[in-house]
Amino acid sequence: MKNMWIIFLIIGLIVLCLLILLIMAARYQRDYWRYLGIPHERPKKLWAIIKQLVTQSLSTETMKAAHYSTLYTKFKGSGPFCGFYALLQPRALVLDRELIRQIMIKDFWNFNDRGMYCNAKSDPLSADLYGLRGENWKEMRQKLDPSLEGDRMSKLYGNLYEEAEKLLLTVSATLMKQPHSTLHIQKLMRRYILSALGNCVFGLDAQQRQKYDLDQFEQMTELALSKRKHGYLMNLMMIRFPNFCRILRMRLTPKEAETYFLNLLKDIVEQREHSGVRRQDYLQLLLDIKALELTTHTYETDKDLTAHLQNELAAHAFVFLKAGYEQTANTLSYVLYELSLNTHVQTKVREELKLALQKNQQNLNYECIQSLTYMNQVILETLRMHPITPYILRRTLQDYPVPDHPKYVLFKELFVIIPTHAIHRDPDIYSQPDDFQPERWGGPRDSLREQGTWFGFGVGARNCIGIHFAQLQIRLALALLLMEYEFTLNSRKPLLTIEDGIALQLIPLGVIEPGNEERAV
Repeated sequence: MKNMWIIFLIIGLIVLCLLILLIMAARYQRDYWRYLGIPHERPKKLWAIIKQLVTQSLSTETMKAAHYSTLYTKFKGSGPFCGFYALLQPRALVLDRELIRQIMIKDFWNFNDRGMYCNAKSDPLSADLYGLRGENWKEMRQKLDPSLEGDRMSKLYGNLYEEAEKLLLTVSATLMKQPHSTLHIQKLMRRYILSALGNCVFGLDAQQRQKYDLDQFEQMTELALSKRKHGYLMNLMMIRFPNFCRILRMRLTPKEAETYFLNLLKDIVEQREHSGVRRQDYLQLLLDIKALELTTHTYETDKDLTAHLQNELAAHAFVFLKAGYEQTANTLSYVLYELSLNTHVQTKVREELKLALQKNQQNLNYECIQSLTYMNQVILETLRMHPITPYILRRTLQDYPVPDHPKYVLFKELFVIIPTHAIHRDPDIYSQPDDFQPERWGGPRDSLREQGTWFGFGVGARNCIGIHFAQLQIRLALALLLMEYEFTLNSRKPLLTIEDGIALQLIPLGVIEPGNEERAV
């Protein structure tokens, strides 16, 4: 009996010691930035953190953007970065433009991790350019970069033009059915971008859509992008302890969506390989990469290599949905919204388009689209005011002492935040930041982007790989729509958030509606 009490006593002491160590570790985490003497925001009270974990109340992107903007305004000028806490985890918010350049360009080798979980073996669609890090990311990026260079876009132009024409027909048909010429513009833009990605990236032409219709394609896309297999706490664990979670074969993508996309691409790829037919689309470029790697890679068996490359091809294709579906559709919607608010800018874009068409014999070809300089300035200014992502997330691979600031060190595995939205609205960088001024982009090419002050498509080696592809989709849609309609804002439904949608009024050009006679003159 005495021995049992001794055993219980030892177990109790061990539990007590572990509890004390846990409390000490939590206390150290809470005071991490204070110990280092770094300006910082104090962490939440412990009870508030526990409540957030229990209720699983997540911060939305809008809430995060507002929080980071507040931190940026409060601590700007205090040092190269400030500290804050996500629950109990220390994080850093970058304040200095020179440090941004070092992170995104000069010392990018140490910051090429986006801090996202991926598991190539158990969840092949997660192993894309978003999720990979280190040498794995570098190898994939080097393979894909040549496939989306600017001159390759001319080969995709025909397919994208077809999709833009479909958008114009959809808009016209919708206006005939709806009164007051008012459209929920974002829904139409999402459908247009999804159809374009399905065509150019997944090979869903008119024939393939008889088997894989666009409604189901959209449903599976929404499932893959919006739903997660696990809850909040488990997803948090996968981000914090990725290697351990890979051992447990944990995954992000819902199995139904994964099966759909893998089977779709396997079916279409096999049809192309057997028929020998080559199409001018992005899927063909991925097939060319796959064919090259079949001759240069070694694997245990040919079957394993083929399966590996097919999963890799699927990840390459799926990253366009992850990075280009909602983002491009939102940007296009915001451009039309800003043109509706600033009708003088809309008129100037339309005049530039008319001149470009005259120079190209009324042919809206690839060269004509590429010549639209002012339209490009409008897109750049829209991305400044409405960035694709309100912040950029990176995780350090090794400890990083900030040059010329010996006290400031970004330690290994630290999450680093670049507050895109706050920098884009900084009056010290952009005069009158709340005004839509495309003319501010009329100076030397990329001058503002080189200063680390504009992040419309990211900066440095890990910028958006589909820049040219996304811009071509946006320009084509704008050109066709602006040649047919004048856009104005429905004043009864101003823009609150992009999730609420954007209600715009469309007036066919050349048609004068009652009450608009004076404006038409």
